Amino acid sequence: MRLKTILLTCSTVFMSATLYAQPSELDRYLVQHDILDAQYKIKNEVALNEILAALNDEDSRTLPYQVDQNTVLEQVQLYADHIDIRGLIITPDFEQYVQDIGNHQIKHQFHQAMLKNCQHFFEHEFQKVNPYQVKMTFSSEKHHYQLEMLSSECKFQFQHERMKN
Repeated sequence: MRLKTILLTCSTVFMSATLYAQPSELDRYLVQHDILDAQYKIKNEVALNEILAALNDEDSRTLPYQVDQNTVLEQVQLYADHIDIRGLIITPDFEQYVQDIGNHQIKHQFHQAMLKNCQHFFEHEFQKVNPYQVKMTFSSEKHHYQLEMLSSECKFQFQHERMKN
């Protein structure tokens, strides 16, 4: 069904990450510039937000972006404590699917898909070790979905834990 494609697409709108991703280039840069400590805890939230704002400006030049035949991303904004994602569900039969299973079940399926793809949403170590949240807003022709997920809901294996194993 197309909805499964939508759910997977919504949960993989970011760069692919391996199961046990290494610190990103951004993480390393932030540690080098004393914005994060060696364990990726935020030391300077103001500086982090300034850098993320610059990255957001650069990334906004590629938006809106049609992910596939079902989904269009309109906005992705990174902040020190959360990420905002806004998009459209453009699947023609989505409204019929909502009628068939109900809005509550749709939200539940979206949330489950988000949980299964935590590595894609929280691609940087600072997003995993600090309190961090994904806030997603997707709209279809007749419905508006606001979803949230905390990094603490995910089961991450952190860099220092991987070194012990």
